[in-house]
Amino acid sequence: MKWVIRHNGESRPVEVERVADGFEVSIGGVRRRVDAIRLDGAVASLRYVDDGRSFSVSYQRDPGRRWRLAVGERDFDLEVLTPVEAIEAGSAAAAIGPSRLTAPIPGKVVKVHVAVGDEVEAGQPLVVLEAMKMENELRAEQSGTVVAVHVEPGRTVDAGETLAELE
Repeated sequence: MKWVIRHNGESRPVEVERVADGFEVSIGGVRRRVDAIRLDGAVASLRYVDDGRSFSVSYQRDPGRRWRLAVGERDFDLEVLTPVEAIEAGSAAAAIGPSRLTAPIPGKVVKVHVAVGDEVEAGQPLVVLEAMKMENELRAEQSGTVVAVHVEPGRTVDAGETLAELE
């Protein structure tokens, strides 16, 4: 599985693959074989297979995507995202000025929640898109005013097609 780990304003790609007797973990392009043994509740032992170093790790998952790890005497507050979530979070953080809502995948528009002139808040649902028999609620990346709606229910759209615009 691929993840993006954020810590202290930095993002790092992490890939974890299950292998016969443990895991292969790639962080920033460096691959390591790791054994992980859950000891008790939220405590695990991690061992690097290549050099035998071991670490006791305690962890706590906060609501959402936040994790708190303690490795020895060091504490880490991490945000764990899928690659898509990381892209969306970066887009939302950079959203200043006009914004366009685009279809992330091809599909059929099921519902349009807004009309031109509507004031919307960041995170508010704008369009529902059905793809692969699943409904995807597409939300505003930022607050603003709807200046254009390019779709209506029943219309099929391609990935990347503009659905609505905000200012």
